[in-house]
Amino acid sequence: MFRGNRTGLRHKEAGVKAGDKRIVTADGLTGAYLSFAFNLFAIENSRRLDDLLLHRLKHPEKFQGALHEIFVEATCLRGGFEIEKEDEGDRATRHAEFTATHRATGERFSVEAKSKHRPGVLGQAGVAQPHEKLRLTYGSLINDAVAKNPKHPLVIFLDTNLPFRSAHHVYGNNPEAPSRYITELCKRICNEHGGKSPFVMLALTNIPHHYAAAHEKDPPKQFHSMMTEHPDTSKGKALTALCNAIPLDGNIPNEFPVP
Repeated sequence: MFRGNRTGLRHKEAGVKAGDKRIVTADGLTGAYLSFAFNLFAIENSRRLDDLLLHRLKHPEKFQGALHEIFVEATCLRGGFEIEKEDEGDRATRHAEFTATHRATGERFSVEAKSKHRPGVLGQAGVAQPHEKLRLTYGSLINDAVAKNPKHPLVIFLDTNLPFRSAHHVYGNNPEAPSRYITELCKRICNEHGGKSPFVMLALTNIPHHYAAAHEKDPPKQFHSMMTEHPDTSKGKALTALCNAIPLDGNIPNEFPVP
């Protein structure tokens, strides 16, 4: 599902002795593989990896959604949350992906993971489009998450799935402040829901490993989170912990302690 070169890592073999450490530059394929594997490890290590999720990963049409959900689950775990999956067998109502409970505060949130599909990308049918034709519409994905009428305050993780050279159209050039596009998107969603935000947090992410060409350096990621709760409140503290966990994706330790 990921596009890139087979070797993954670029390094010099000449003069390298057995047991020596060496610095290598990861390309997009390697960055995707390592982040994906470490997120799977984080979920399995907490005994949350289930057969349904693994089944979805094996099917091209379901891979993208499962990949993003794995990122979201691992992020919640890194943020100090416990995860409880919704009952997918209950067809009487729609469900969010899972309920996340912050261990430090006890605050509970319904977490929904949405990922923008693009033709020819991450297993989707069709031919990849040049960046000039990219659709930057995300309101329908947000409204679909809200329509599930979750049991707890709603947190939405929205993967914008943009080529890294086009991401500035959504994220702007200042990572500390919301871009005009994000501000207008949130304002429009509020207006559509009676002037009140239907979510307590919207986390926009762009992790474009798969857009790197063969041998191209792993491209930069973009993240931006919008919270409606004040950081000093109990909910705000839990959401802040979640926000702080998002950029940790791909921060893989060089060594693991031996149990």
